[in-house]
Amino acid sequence: MEPCNPAHAAVPGERAVLDLGPEELFVVGALRAWVAPVMRPGTPHPDWREIFRLASVSSAGAVGFDLLMSVVGSAAQRIIEVRCCRCPSLGADEVAMLRLVSALQNQDTLTALDVLSDWVGPGSVAPALRGAQRFAAMTAEAGHRLPRQAMPASMHHRPLWSVVH
Repeated sequence: MEPCNPAHAAVPGERAVLDLGPEELFVVGALRAWVAPVMRPGTPHPDWREIFRLASVSSAGAVGFDLLMSVVGSAAQRIIEVRCCRCPSLGADEVAMLRLVSALQNQDTLTALDVLSDWVGPGSVAPALRGAQRFAAMTAEAGHRLPRQAMPASMHHRPLWSVVH
């Protein structure tokens, strides 16, 4: 994957980073900073732990986030799209991360499981969920409650068997 051109405009139809609130920016910034050294080792990138510190999210939240990302990074069923730190628009999986955190902060475990099940296989959902729950709880405790995310239209038309386990 080629690095994003920092001068390009947001893609029409995609959510722009500039439209995010501070709580959402924290989540997307932490996600992109965690992935940056994995995608481009040896290049300068922000330290995701420093983003947590600046946002006053506890070390327990950082541990939960690292667990979530480590599970996703090692057990992904497909390529997870995370854009470079300077990209002006969000990829589908970045939007899904916002849905995940918002869902957990609103006690909507089914939506969280839907996101995680798209990313990792059945054997990895439980540890990813544990990390995500800790991350979401500590993020909320630090005062970073994400706005409730609308359920994507694709969820309204899914067959029942794909949602009920």
